[in-house]
Formats: sequence, structure tokens, C-alpha cells
Amino acid sequence: MPSELPALAEGAGLGRMSEQLDLIRQKVAGDSNDDFLLALRQAATQVQRLADAFSDLRSADIERVDDQLKVLGPAQAGEAENLASQRQQLMQDRVSLLDERRQANQLVQSAADLSAQISNLRRSLFNSQISTRAASPLSPKFWSQLVRLSGDDLSRLRGLWADASSMLRDAFSSERSGLFIACLIASGLLWGVGRYLLERLLAWSMIRWLPEGRMRRTGFALGVGVISLLTIGGAVSLSLWGLESSAQLPPSIATLGSQLMSVVVFCACVAGLGRALLMTSRPSWRLPPIPDPVASALAWFPPLLALTLVIVVTQDRINSVIASSLALTVATYGLTAFVTALLFAVALLRYRHVRRRSGLGPPRGIAGLMAFLASAWVGFILAALFIGYLSLAYFLTVKLLWISVVAASAYLVIAFYGDLCETLFSPRLPGGLALASAFGLPQRHQAQVSTLLTGLGRSLLLFIAVILALLPSGSRPGDFLGVNHWGGLDKPLWGLNILPQDILLAVGFLLAGLQGIRVLKRWLSDELLPDTNLDAGMRASLVTLVGYLGFILLAVVVLSTLHINLTSLTWVISALSVGIGFGLQAIVQNFISGLILLTERPVKVGDWVSLDGVEGDIRRINVRATEIQMSDRSTVIVPNSQFISLKVRNVTMDSALGVVGIHLTLPLDTDMRLVRDLLLKVYAEHAAILETPAPSVSLNDLASNGIIVTVSGYVSGPRLVSGTRSDLLFTILEALREQKIALSSPQSLRLIEGGQDGDGNQGGSR
Repeated sequence: MPSELPALAEGAGLGRMSEQLDLIRQKVAGDSNDDFLLALRQAATQVQRLADAFSDLRSADIERVDDQLKVLGPAQAGEAENLASQRQQLMQDRVSLLDERRQANQLVQSAADLSAQISNLRRSLFNSQISTRAASPLSPKFWSQLVRLSGDDLSRLRGLWADASSMLRDAFSSERSGLFIACLIASGLLWGVGRYLLERLLAWSMIRWLPEGRMRRTGFALGVGVISLLTIGGAVSLSLWGLESSAQLPPSIATLGSQLMSVVVFCACVAGLGRALLMTSRPSWRLPPIPDPVASALAWFPPLLALTLVIVVTQDRINSVIASSLALTVATYGLTAFVTALLFAVALLRYRHVRRRSGLGPPRGIAGLMAFLASAWVGFILAALFIGYLSLAYFLTVKLLWISVVAASAYLVIAFYGDLCETLFSPRLPGGLALASAFGLPQRHQAQVSTLLTGLGRSLLLFIAVILALLPSGSRPGDFLGVNHWGGLDKPLWGLNILPQDILLAVGFLLAGLQGIRVLKRWLSDELLPDTNLDAGMRASLVTLVGYLGFILLAVVVLSTLHINLTSLTWVISALSVGIGFGLQAIVQNFISGLILLTERPVKVGDWVSLDGVEGDIRRINVRATEIQMSDRSTVIVPNSQFISLKVRNVTMDSALGVVGIHLTLPLDTDMRLVRDLLLKVYAEHAAILETPAPSVSLNDLASNGIIVTVSGYVSGPRLVSGTRSDLLFTILEALREQKIALSSPQSLRLIEGGQDGDGNQGGSR
């Protein structure tokens, strides 16, 4: 908080809060620096919080007074005078409380509006700095601004140095100097020895308490990152506490110390994430698929980047504390961007060189995309630096660092969450088995719960990570959702009610939505639905239907982003109605038929159907037509309306059985009992023939050329009929030859058509 702004105590009254808000309004100015505006915004947020708490308190008091009034009841004739005076006093108190609550709510709204105005002012200030061009790092003028400081900057730095020197002398010469020295020693031990011991304890705990699998690696990686953050941040906090306890800190040093604390925490996070992801000391525990040569070659990058950031960002914080000149501030921005971009460039070059030297080839997939984006980003930063846009380069550098930290943290947290759900709920692991035994959960439901929790949790974490990564400079997550921060893109386009920012948002929503629908469909088809008892056709229909609903919802979101409602599309609907009347009836009919097929499911993906001379397996049901694969592997595209208007034979509907029937013509003197036993034995020995219904042999007729015998048996599906019948014919002919039983000539070998066996029973074969 600015030194000129008095602190607001907890439990302050309405008058004090109103005065504080007026004082904040007076100090808001367009030429203020960003840190001062941030402090004013925090002060406004404090007023908003206190006023909101005051309003809640008055609401509770009003409820209490109302309860007392209910106890007293309405005024009665001839009641005691003390009851009437008590009721009157309560009514007066209620009116006063209502007025105070109204004033508090007004203060809440005023503070919120002021906070939003300060945020907009901070963004405008930052945008104006970005568009300013200064000396390039390639020019001597840039370095002279850092080496040859102006008189004001030099005097302010000397004053800050004098305050720091005086504070350190007091800390080492005061009566509590021993406490300060002990804090410094404890900080060093916590940073070095404490971190080492905690990591050893963490590794032992992972092996001792967690089952083998990815959960050990994700838990250890996340723990290493947290330990690095806690030990480094704790060491710096302990040192600052010892300093504050041993000496009186000047206001400038106190402000600098609080700002440096946030810098150290961020840099500790960078170092910890690097150690957690690279894991060079324990390669077998490494979570991401990074080859050992690449991890060893990049091991220097996270700690060196963290140390560099501590140095250069400390100079930036010093500039903020001493209110340095704009030239020195911009030059510091350029130095920070230059050093950071240079480190990233060296790391990327080293990464590519090691992969090429190790014969790994260029990275592919997500790793290749990340490497390309990082290279392009660093190239933009260096280009902005060399042409003199130092503030723009600094902005891109801050975004690069922030997005890198958010992405790495999100990767660890999402991986840990997924493995945690797998460990607790998967029926294949001991934790899941124990849970199923305790609650009596079926394994199928257990797998569904694990998949659902994993998918929903990962989606939520990814959404939070995206919001944090895209958070604009000088804002909080709430501002990202509720404040317009698009700079000058706030004028209607070409006189329409469509803003350039709306087009950018619509394109972003469209691309993100298409990718989200694709990921959702893949997750449903590969992870969630296979754990259910739904058949493959139902799963494919559900995935297709979810895709259509997703596209409709995405279209609604994009239209809403562009501020287009259905009334604005009246002329489009009219034109479509005319088009439908002349030539689009078939398209609309097929579209509606496709929706009917997906919902009523008279046929589904995987069914074997026959209609209008086309017979084959349904491979895909689209919104307009259905793809049927024939026996020769060719594909026939059938309009969906034919499945509704024509007669369709669904051979495999309701899990129909297949009937394998063979007709034989034997001489009149054949021993039929021997033939019957032989045929039943052959059918019973075949693996595809079902025991129930049992195979049967029947005498169909006595013809001039011999006895006509029919043998039939059932298989689990019509698709097995052809192959099973061929196997049985080979075996039957061989068995008859061994028994020296001849067939009549000519013989009659027929496959039962229409799904009927020799007894006229309905089947599902051909």
C-alpha cells in the first residue's frame, strides 16, 4: 500500500471506509506507475471486502431484531407501556440497520467500480508502454542508460543503498544479532540439507506406501516441485523474518523485501519444476518421456534461468521502489527480455543438437509443437528487441515465463490427479479392489467412476490452466472473466454490431470448440464407453450423437459471441424455406432420418443388413447417409431415408443366432442310425456349434434318388455360418468316406435360406 495512504483497520466503520475510498479516488492519476496503481487497487479491494462483511453483519442484526419483533407480536389494545416502548425502539433500530446495510452495499458497489477503473487504467498504461520504441540492445545508447545513470536515478539508488547498509549494520550490531545470524544459518541449512533430506524421505515414502506404477512417479515429481518451492521460499522468508526482528526496516526496504519475496517464490517454482520434470538424479522416476541425453543436456537451464531472473527482476523491483526514470525502467525491461530470450535460445539450440547427435531425430507430436512454438516466441522477442520495442519484448518474455510455469505445473497436477483416481478406483489395482470390497461396487461401475472422475477433473484443471495462462497483465482471474481488456478493439465493425474483439473471440471459441469436441468424442469412444455394457453399435451412435450436439452448442456459442440472434437470421431462414421447397427436400429428409436412426436405433453400427439388393455391415451412420461395407470390402453409400421408407432386413438385430444347415442325399439302403450319430458327433465336436439349442438330424423325404437328410446346428452369430458350414462339410465328407458311406448321385447340398432350418424353425442364417 502506498505510504501516503493510511492503513484501514479491520472492523472500520462506514465513515472511515467512505473516507478511504475518497482518498483512493484522489490519488488515482494517469501518470502513476503500475505498482502504485496496483497498491491503490488492493486498497479499493480491501474497502470492498470490509464493506461486504459489514453488510453481512447488519443483515444478521436485522434478522435478530425481526425475531424479537415476532416474539413481541403486533400491538395490542391495553398492553403494557414497556412492551410498546420496546417495540418502538426495535422498529427504530431496524430502520437504522437497514440504512447502514444500504450504505454498506453502496460502498461495495463503489469499491468494485473503482477497482475495475484502476484495472482499466493499468492496462491502458501498459499498452502505451508497449507501443513505445526505444534504443535497441545493439546500440551503445541502450547500454549507456544502464551504466551511466541520470542524476536523479543515481541519487535514489544511493539513498536505497544507504538505507540497506544502515539496516544491515543495525541487524549485526543490535542485541538480537544472534537471532539474525541463526536465521541465516537455518535458511542455508533448509535450502541445502533440508531439501535433500525431504526428497530422500519422499522417495522412501513413495516406495513404502504406494503400489508400483505411475502413481509413484507422479507423486514424487509433484513432491519434488513442492519441496523445492517450500524450502527455497521458506529459507528466504526465514531470512527476512530474522532481519525484521533484528533491525528497523525503512519503508523502501520493507516494500522491496515484500516484492522480492514474490520474485523468489516464482524463481523457486521455476527451479523446482525443472528438477521435477527432468529428474536427472533419478532417471527411472522421470515422468515425461524425455530421453536421458536430452534431460542431462538441459539440466543447467532451470536453475540458471531462476538465478538470472532473481538478478534482473530484482533490478526491476528496485526501479519500482525508487521510482526511477522511464528510460532506466524501459532499459531494464530490455535487459530482462534479452537475457531471458538468450537463455531460451541457447536451451532450444542445445535441445535440437543433442537430439540430432543422439540419433533421436526431430521431436514429434506435442513435443515438436511445443519446441516450434517456443522457438517462434523467442524469435519474436529477439526481433522486438532488435528493432527497439523493449516493452513489447518484456511483455512477451513475461508471458513466455508465465505460460511455461503454468503449463509445467498443469502437467504435473493433471498427471497426479489422473493417477490418483486410477489408484483409488481402478479395479485392477489394490486400492480399487479394497474400495470395491468395502462398498460392494461392481468392477464395471468402478471403472466407470474412475474414468468419469479422471475426465471431469482433468478437464476442470485444464480449463483453470488455460485461464491462468491467458490472464492479461495486471489482472486477476476474476478480471479475465468480467472486464473488457481488449484495448482499442471496442468499436463496431463497418457499422454493424460486431466488434473486432468479437470476431477474435468467435474464432478462438470455434477452434477450441472443434478441438474439444474431438477430444470428447475420443475420450468417450476409447475410455468411458468401453467400460459400460453397451454394445459397439450403441457406443458409436452415442459418440456420433454427442458430436452433433457439440456442434450445435458450439454454433450457438459462436453466434452469441458475435451478438447474432435468431431474429437477425430471419432472411436466412426464409431463403432456406424457399430452397427446401424446390430442391432440398431430400437433404432435409435424410438429415431427419439420420437423427431417427441414431435415437431409435432400428439399425446400428456393426449390424448386418440387407435392403434393396444391398447386403453388408454398417460401418458408419452419418448425418445424411449410411456407409455399408459389402463382402468384397467395397462401400455403398445409402441415403438414410431408405432405412425409414424401405423394408430392411437386420440379420444381426437382437443378437440373432445363425443356423448352419446341410442337406445330404443318401442311398436307400444306408444305415440311418449310424449316419445320424455320425452327423451329431461331427456337429458336437465343432467349437463354433452351440450346445443350446442342440444340433438335430431329421429325415426330410424319400426320393427316387435316395433318402434326404438334414442336419442343423446353431452358432452365436450369422457371420459364423459360412466358415462353420465349410469346416463341417470337410469333416462330414471325410467321416462318411471312413465309414464307407456313399452319397447318392446327384447330391443336394443346400444352405438354409431365410433363417429356417429343416423343421421350419426361424433362424438368422442364410
